[in-house]
Amino acid sequence: MSRLESVAAFVVTVVIVAAAVGAVSWNGSSPPPYTETTTTTTETIPCSTANSTQTSGGSRIQLPNFGPLLSNLSAISVVENIYTSFGNFGLTQNLLVLNRSITDSRPVYLVNVTVDEEASNVSMVGSNGFTTTTTTAANQTQMGSVLGLAASNGSMISVEGLSGESDITSQLTASPLGYFENFVSIDSTTSGHPLHLINSTVVTIGSNRMIVANFELPSYVVFQLQEGCGSEPPTLSTVATIANETIQAGKVPGTDLTLITLISESLVFQSNSTSPSGNETASIVAKVTSFTAH
Repeated sequence: MSRLESVAAFVVTVVIVAAAVGAVSWNGSSPPPYTETTTTTTETIPCSTANSTQTSGGSRIQLPNFGPLLSNLSAISVVENIYTSFGNFGLTQNLLVLNRSITDSRPVYLVNVTVDEEASNVSMVGSNGFTTTTTTAANQTQMGSVLGLAASNGSMISVEGLSGESDITSQLTASPLGYFENFVSIDSTTSGHPLHLINSTVVTIGSNRMIVANFELPSYVVFQLQEGCGSEPPTLSTVATIANETIQAGKVPGTDLTLITLISESLVFQSNSTSPSGNETASIVAKVTSFTAH
């Protein structure tokens, strides 16, 4: 296993938390009242041995609706930079919508998703009980690509082509559009954190000029609780403090699609593990670098 794979769990946690807190409520009109106070929420992680009769219909995870994104855009590229306390990571994500059709009374989309992950200056801290060692990895790159039919909720219906490293292709096969979840149009019915409008400006993204609004969000803390299995009590898995979060969004010219074009935030993770590395910090900047309207 490469060192890049060994830190994948932390990076995935960062991305999951960012996705969970990136969902905000705004419908293009006046934003809700803004508060400077820090809010706290709790997320419960189901027991890994939960009864198999539990179905996705009862899941706590609500998949986003990618329909507006896939119906209005034929291409979008996103760059995400994650700066952590033990190394830096970069993700370049490209989505092409090659065809749209109706199957079994539902829209389906032929998509090609390519992901390029890079890691640099990654220092891993480990302990054998007697000594603590730090290992620094050189720059590493992993790539993956999938071609297939996807549903509006981002799930894969069928795979027609797959290439690249297995840890990326497995994620792409399970949820090819998951890498773009943060940039789905803002849903006014989504329950999220209050937005504070900073200003509006004109930006150029690729060959497109558009008006965007810039928002800031209050700091908040997310507690992740692992459900107890059997007679075991729930355990605290992670505490994440999210601060300095800003979001940029605007309507794509010629469409009714409101697209999140930039997200920036800082995170601090506290774990109940005995890792000698202590708390982990991360700073995330993710932005749309280009798009093509259909």
